[in-house]
Amino acid sequence: MFKPTKEHADTPSRLGLPPPSEFFVESGGATLHSWFFETDHSSATVFFVHGNAGNIADRLKVIKGYLKLGLNVFIFDPRGYGKSDGRPAPKAFIQDAFSAYSHLTEKIGIDPSKIIILGQSLGGVPAVRIASEKKCAGLVLEGTFASVRLLVKDLIPFPPIWVFVTPVLDNLREIKKIAVPVLIIAGENDETIPPINSRRLYETAPEPKELLIVAGALHTDMYAKSPDVYFGAWSRFVKQTVYNRAG
Repeated sequence: MFKPTKEHADTPSRLGLPPPSEFFVESGGATLHSWFFETDHSSATVFFVHGNAGNIADRLKVIKGYLKLGLNVFIFDPRGYGKSDGRPAPKAFIQDAFSAYSHLTEKIGIDPSKIIILGQSLGGVPAVRIASEKKCAGLVLEGTFASVRLLVKDLIPFPPIWVFVTPVLDNLREIKKIAVPVLIIAGENDETIPPINSRRLYETAPEPKELLIVAGALHTDMYAKSPDVYFGAWSRFVKQTVYNRAG
């Protein structure tokens, strides 16, 4: 389930990004490494919960796109990833995201009403839970599964027994509790987490909600496959949720 890497394959400076502020967040005995890219303290902020593979450096290209929209971006590595210590585990993955969100709002002082929570792939699990329990402006899910149980049943004829006893990974159950706008994005040709998962989440989520299936895109490469479509959807969503303006 978890495929962390420790080495950074890229750097902000190499991609022409401004140097981020670096923070180390305490979470249940572990220390989490995070970056905060700030364009304007009063702007909307993306709280980025990445997926199960790699580390924060692997998300720099899409972060560059968010910065071009004028958004701030806070991204962290859960325990076991990148410069964060500890070992990854499902419950710890969620705890780490809550700790990072508290750091962003309480220590850095970002107004929750200007935060868009982004859950990418497995990162959708803690993202949905934070959005249902904490104040925020909106929730974006990208390439996220409806539930591990349904995902594995779709992909494997005879799934292992643990799949049926892990309710912590059930996004369908949790998304019903959301009280903020939701944008769900998926790649049309995603074979890792097929887009039927995004459709299930969309059907279950309360209004207001939007579903975007990006033509030809695979797993979490929607920003690269159709940047105008992808970042256009982001721009409209931020205007509608944070700034209360029509798209």
